Amino acid sequence: MKRFEKRLRKVTVNGFQFHCVINEYFRNESVSFRVYPHNTKTSFFEVFFSWEESWYFNLNLPDTCSTLIKYAIENGWVFNQEKQQMSIKQGDFLRELIEIED
Repeated sequence: MKRFEKRLRKVTVNGFQFHCVINEYFRNESVSFRVYPHNTKTSFFEVFFSWEESWYFNLNLPDTCSTLIKYAIENGWVFNQEKQQMSIKQGDFLRELIEIED
């Protein structure tokens, strides 16, 4: 069973450290995943998932976090520059990328 809360996680991807914030607070309309580079809080990548889709993966696993960070970098997020913000308002299509295998 999922616990509904806000969690913080540190993840290293390609030698760079990131801070991940996973917000699964039950009163929110969706589950959010936001990641900041270690050296700045003005740049971030965020993605929102519907509650229905979020049951198919675990955003708190380091592999899931790093997969999402790599996806953002490959799709244009320049994390090592100030004020680089990338947002995906409906990220359910990313389920195939991060889905937990049966």
